[in-house]
Amino acid sequence: MVDIGTLRQSATLWTPGTPVSDGDGGFTTPYTLLDPSAWRCAIAPATASVAQRHFAATVIAQASYLLTGRFHSGIRPGTRIIWVDRADVTHTGDVVGVEDVEGAGVVTMALVSEVVGAAPPPDSTSWIQSEWAQ
Repeated sequence: MVDIGTLRQSATLWTPGTPVSDGDGGFTTPYTLLDPSAWRCAIAPATASVAQRHFAATVIAQASYLLTGRFHSGIRPGTRIIWVDRADVTHTGDVVGVEDVEGAGVVTMALVSEVVGAAPPPDSTSWIQSEWAQ
């Protein structure tokens, strides 16, 4: 069961699309909003013991967070999560592990690796095209 009083953060969920050629021999991955894209969650630093208890095959070697909230079937490895902390700092992270706690479809727990310096995905509903950006 989720104690809704602990779900103090609001995160935005993005799903990776099909990689597209960037014209220089590499690829970029476009992201689109999940439906629903808003997810209320609790955010805590992921300690090694917590990560190993819930995500046995995961080794933490970077800044990681454990996000816990109501069940969301769209969250899976590769999902990008963006949230703003209480100090008004925007964080961007990629899900590296996800668990449906007790398999009951009630609580989703996601192990998130912060992506430092990542720009937020562009809004796919924006009328401004990427070619027009200055």
